[in-house]
Amino acid sequence: MKLYIKNFSSYVSDKEDIDIKKTLKQKYKYDTRRQDSFIHLAVYGAKLLQDKTDIKSDDEFYLTSGVGNIDVVQRTNTAVYENNEQLKLFDFINLLGNTTSYYVASAIGIKGKNIFQISNNFTYINTLISAYASIRNSKKDAIVCAIDLVNEPDEVTKRVLGVDESCEVLSGVNYQKISLDREDAIAELEFDAKIYSLEEIKAQLVYNDNKVQMCETKRFETMLGYNVNQAINRCDDMVFVECFEDKYKILRLKSLR
Repeated sequence: MKLYIKNFSSYVSDKEDIDIKKTLKQKYKYDTRRQDSFIHLAVYGAKLLQDKTDIKSDDEFYLTSGVGNIDVVQRTNTAVYENNEQLKLFDFINLLGNTTSYYVASAIGIKGKNIFQISNNFTYINTLISAYASIRNSKKDAIVCAIDLVNEPDEVTKRVLGVDESCEVLSGVNYQKISLDREDAIAELEFDAKIYSLEEIKAQLVYNDNKVQMCETKRFETMLGYNVNQAINRCDDMVFVECFEDKYKILRLKSLR
């Protein structure tokens, strides 16, 4: 399977220190009411992409996350089970995964298909597979968002990721506009649906001349989306190998610039 990347955007919390809600309101004149930090982060990344490329109303939209909107889950759990309070209306609405994809699609003018999709593992690659299957039929382009927000305190995020408490975890949102059309593309992604063993991965890489990067999920689970964008920015040809419990997936990136 091959997809062509027309443009991309990235925000990672250790690279920039900004007030996202304030930036959305002041720079983009975006109404942030009734939304939480997870939605704000997703919308901000989408606005960064829209600054760089044309987004059409019939583009498809796919949003994926490693841990989802933990903040609203934690607030809901505390209110209902610990404080015996009624669930707040907008916490209930924001608890629904498709709420985030709805707000993002509305913010950037997408009226076509929009999906919030989370896999138990390999969530970024699995979302690429879903998008590829859909746009092969629809003949449209798609926007892919990979997002993870660290909650406060960050111990909950670390427990969900299964990482040591000393490990640094980050918030990040990474977008790509993808297409089946090679014209004006800046990079090519090649991947498949197969899960490989370590021996099979080694065999795949025997005759590989490109840089290889093992993608850890410790800093945030959708780190692969960020690594792809970084490689595009450097005009690198890369092979990314993602691992989960001795299972592997492979993603190949070719620069077209």
